[in-house]
Amino acid sequence: MPDVSFYNILVEEIMNVNPPLIERCASICAVAKRVCMKRRHVWVVEGKDSRKLVGVITEKDLLDVVSPLPHRSYTTGMISPKSLHHVELEKAEDIMATPVTKCQPKTTMEEALRLMARHGVRRLAVAENDEILGELSLTNVIHAYFSI
Repeated sequence: MPDVSFYNILVEEIMNVNPPLIERCASICAVAKRVCMKRRHVWVVEGKDSRKLVGVITEKDLLDVVSPLPHRSYTTGMISPKSLHHVELEKAEDIMATPVTKCQPKTTMEEALRLMARHGVRRLAVAENDEILGELSLTNVIHAYFSI
């Protein structure tokens, strides 16, 4: 069982302060290049000099757009409308996921882990006033846990 003091650590103490960012008007090609790098995701911001967070694109989001699951007779619902096979997608904003699950820098690890579990995400944007300051990933959490 984790030490109670671990749950009281603030997100700002272990967050990555250099998250991967891309502008909402960036091309799908630019998104693919960034996502295929080490991080496997990008946070979408309003513009080049802005840190206003507007969305997130993960490797899974990009793969779903490039190669959606084929229609099967036993499936229900519709094929994702965000598919290169059905509509023309050109920019990051066309494929980004919103809303973004985020927390504040003063959020405790306990609260952050609950948010991740509740929303089924592996990373949180750390933001204040919709401006991204960093990110907290499960990798950050694991490293922090084993360093105490």
